[in-house]
Amino acid sequence: MSRSCTVGLDTGQLLEQYSWPPYRYDIPYNPPPLVHDCSRSCTVGLHTGMTFPKTHHLEYMTALEAVQLASIQLASIQLASIQHRSPDYTVPCRKTVRTCIQRRYDVEREALMSQLESVPSVSITTDTWTSNSTESFITVTEHHMTDAWDLKSNVLITRAMPERHTVENLAHRLKDCVTEFSLDGKVDTCVHDNARNIECAASLCEDWGDLGCFAHTVQLTLKPAMELPLNVPQHTLIQDVPSRWNSTYLMMERLVEQQRVLSDIMLDPKLTKKQDAALNLRESHWDIIKELCVILKPLADTTAYMSTESHVSVSEIYPIVCGLVTKSLVSCSTDSSIAHRVKKAIRDDLVHRYQPESEEAARSTAALGALSDPHYKKLAFFSSKQRNITQDTLESRMDDLPLRFTIEKGDIETPSKRRKLDFLDFGSPESTLEDELQCYVNKKSVGMDPQQWWRENEERFPKVAVVARRVLSVPATPVPSERLFCSTGLLLSKLRNRLSSCIVDAIVFLNKNRVNVCDVDENEA
Repeated sequence: MSRSCTVGLDTGQLLEQYSWPPYRYDIPYNPPPLVHDCSRSCTVGLHTGMTFPKTHHLEYMTALEAVQLASIQLASIQLASIQHRSPDYTVPCRKTVRTCIQRRYDVEREALMSQLESVPSVSITTDTWTSNSTESFITVTEHHMTDAWDLKSNVLITRAMPERHTVENLAHRLKDCVTEFSLDGKVDTCVHDNARNIECAASLCEDWGDLGCFAHTVQLTLKPAMELPLNVPQHTLIQDVPSRWNSTYLMMERLVEQQRVLSDIMLDPKLTKKQDAALNLRESHWDIIKELCVILKPLADTTAYMSTESHVSVSEIYPIVCGLVTKSLVSCSTDSSIAHRVKKAIRDDLVHRYQPESEEAARSTAALGALSDPHYKKLAFFSSKQRNITQDTLESRMDDLPLRFTIEKGDIETPSKRRKLDFLDFGSPESTLEDELQCYVNKKSVGMDPQQWWRENEERFPKVAVVARRVLSVPATPVPSERLFCSTGLLLSKLRNRLSSCIVDAIVFLNKNRVNVCDVDENEA
């Protein structure tokens, strides 16, 4: 009785299928025929189409795929299966795989550093986290805009940080990372969460600006509103986790969705104890929850919308803030008194945190990003005074550029029939920075992606384009760093809690920077 590979099995079934000898010794096992492919120097299993690559290919494959596996048992299954189907193949030991990972990491790290040498400006994001083995790590990612106006992201480090997360230690780590990758003088902005220690640490790094997480700030505005006395019983049907964005809205949305079921359960004496009957919500309570869902939905949509890596986001911070303050969070005649108070609490907290009417907001990186974005370059959400301040700030950034650009006029002057005197030809005056900026602001723009717009108009506005490339590459949130927590948490599971921090750094670097380690030169093996 022969066995074949089945898709969609759980871990236990996979273990049973790939184990040798079989669990039932009375069932004969006939392995499938093997064909040796000389052109690829690997062995192919006909029943699965699976290839058994050379040793150095397998080492890299195993190291990278292990990051995405929920259990180390699955990686063991792959190796055991290969060894069984190809008895002549020797599975590499842990030391060999470790050495190859580290060697490949060194090669790719140098390649990334070489690539970043030609990048004039980058932005970084950072965050700290703790693994299942209670080991603290710090992650730093970089983001930049290419000459073709494509957003590129790379993981720089995921290093163990056993020391205390003090302001000085965090600042020292950030500076060391920037220096290690030869980015001194190139970092424009550091994006981080709103923890007090990292905010102060960023202020100590005077070589670049800092930007707090926009999505986190939006979520923080919900806290004072949720502390208002709403006279609604507290319960934990769906847990509201402060560190999990949108959990407040999702909790209430699920309650409304399951209202009928919950009411039936609470009214059924067979399912609900008598002492718990008081938890049943009255109709007025359900009305309040429904109103809160309507109020919180724009904030939840904003958080999901801004948590992006592939699109420009910093330019939309103040348009969104002003839109929420002046539209979504404005009370209307149909609002109840509680809805009115909730909207006011969120609106006041949002204004307090971002101060959209202040001069400081007009000078911020987010305001420069909005001016650099063709969609928002008119700055219609700012006052006329703020618009002038933002434009002056952009002009000062243009003054600091190392190169001087001259805008060439494309219009060819028609020769005059009358002869001109030679000494009356004074030439054309050089376009000033103010002229270029005003031409950019006054140019009509269609509904086009800002990156695509700049690809087509970079030559027309060269100096504004240089600043736009720097500013628009800044992410609005440190989500790129935070997204590493999940996959790295799978890597540092309870079954792999003895991995050294240097190997963790190397595996995460190779995996998240999408290094195709299967395309390895023979000399590297």
